[in-house]
Amino acid sequence: MATARLRETFASSDTLIFFVRDCGSKFDPPDDLLFRRATADDAGIYARDIGTDSASTFRRRLSDATRCFVVESKGHLVHASWVTTAAAWTRELHSYVKPPRGDAYIYESFTRADTRGRGVYPLALNGICSRLGQDGVAHAWVAAEEDNPASIRAITKASFEEAFRVSYERRFGGLHIGEFSGEMAESGRTFLHRHP
Repeated sequence: MATARLRETFASSDTLIFFVRDCGSKFDPPDDLLFRRATADDAGIYARDIGTDSASTFRRRLSDATRCFVVESKGHLVHASWVTTAAAWTRELHSYVKPPRGDAYIYESFTRADTRGRGVYPLALNGICSRLGQDGVAHAWVAAEEDNPASIRAITKASFEEAFRVSYERRFGGLHIGEFSGEMAESGRTFLHRHP
């Protein structure tokens, strides 16, 4: 992964697609999967099973505005997604994504390789939207790179609809963000910020 990230810094291009859906739908997870909001007590199991953060980093990231939701199977975490109503750093665009007031942004979704293909990511997205609706959040936003068809399928399976796209290109460490396009392109421009 480190080699791929280094390579993309020097020369890469892609399009980030943002999707949106209303929150508050009913959610009935299957009996063999437990969807829940993670707490600081999950730091050790998160570090063990997901591995994208150490236990201490995981604890520090949790706040009133930033939450983590997980899917558990047989005592192991098989999926994690982060959700914020404030701002989240987006590596692809070197900017913070701030959802509109009253909305939330879902990011850093990770499904373990041994669980992929079982519909865990759409299940998590549906669970998150249901929980956010209970908390009074109007809309949920999520983004995926255009060259990641598996994520796009999972996102649209969870009833998200494309809102806007933004292309970007990296050359020799510099970043060029292209035009916004799509039905909500004008409002999309308000999402990106240099500071949280």
